[in-house]
Amino acid sequence: MENSKAKIVRYILLLLVIVELYAEFVHDRGLMFFTKPFVLPLIAVYYFLSVNGTWSKLHKLMMFAFLFSWFGDVSLMLTPETPADTSLMGIPKSPYCFLAGLGSFLVTQILFISAFRRAVSVSGGSGILFSKLYYVPFLIYWVSILCIVLPPLQHNAEKQIVTVPVIVYAAVLISMAATAFSRRGKTNSQSFWLTFAGACIFVISDSLIALNFLALPQPGFYAGFSIMSTYVIAEYLIAEGVLSHENSSFAVN
Repeated sequence: MENSKAKIVRYILLLLVIVELYAEFVHDRGLMFFTKPFVLPLIAVYYFLSVNGTWSKLHKLMMFAFLFSWFGDVSLMLTPETPADTSLMGIPKSPYCFLAGLGSFLVTQILFISAFRRAVSVSGGSGILFSKLYYVPFLIYWVSILCIVLPPLQHNAEKQIVTVPVIVYAAVLISMAATAFSRRGKTNSQSFWLTFAGACIFVISDSLIALNFLALPQPGFYAGFSIMSTYVIAEYLIAEGVLSHENSSFAVN
């Protein structure tokens, strides 16, 4: 049974997310300054309060993943969206903050991969052939998104610096989603589907970032809303998915 403190935090999180998405929808940067930085900390607090039993290495990996996600959020907030976008509430913005955000989320994905590999039972799973073939759709998606994003980067002198980091990050991001899928049959159904859905939505969210801030001349009007809504859903589903495994009979201490 969900404890009362975790339930209260979840309601507060829901309220905060509604305000944050409203700010994204109307493009109110001032309001976002006071909402966006608190979303991931609240998800982390919710996760912390929802843990039942032993505080395992898996939970530590998840908490560090939320921490680096928060670093990424703050860095991307300070990344210019247009040449005229030079500051946020008096804080200077810099194109290099995009690289800082990319690096932070790279660490996040590596931590998620490690957590997913730990959040499995010792038995179950599919055969060797399936374990090789399930990577194919993820590989196709990785190549497809790079074919869309990379050409515009090569024609933009300012953005060319992120070419290699984007390729590496995209590979790790897709590996995170593939790792989530590899848990099929190795955990309970609820944990698998929540985690895999969260991982796929995370890929969608980051793909929207790549398209809006790297491939297109300028971000779409609802870019922030679509990116943030998918991102929050992804982080929350992943948190719930891992909790569903660890708080069940599938968990291995």
